[in-house]
Amino acid sequence: MKSAFLLFHTHHMPDGTDDDKILGVYSSRQVAEERRDTKYRLLPGFREPDGEFVIDEYQVDQDNWEEGFITDNSTESEKNT
Repeated sequence: MKSAFLLFHTHHMPDGTDDDKILGVYSSRQVAEERRDTKYRLLPGFREPDGEFVIDEYQVDQDNWEEGFITDNSTESEKNT
């Protein structure tokens, strides 16, 4: 099965929330690591210590989320199902 490698960056905000960014989708972990090290780690914001990079492998043409979700704005009937 073919894989894709997503390069993410999470910036941990002072208020305790996280600001997530998808930086790119690559054909191999090696390419994702190379882009992280030769491009993104050199850019303002990405080189600050209050963030982190993550590389996750995903299978192409495969669902990764199997269920619905609820939010604070969901109705009571949605929350109980």
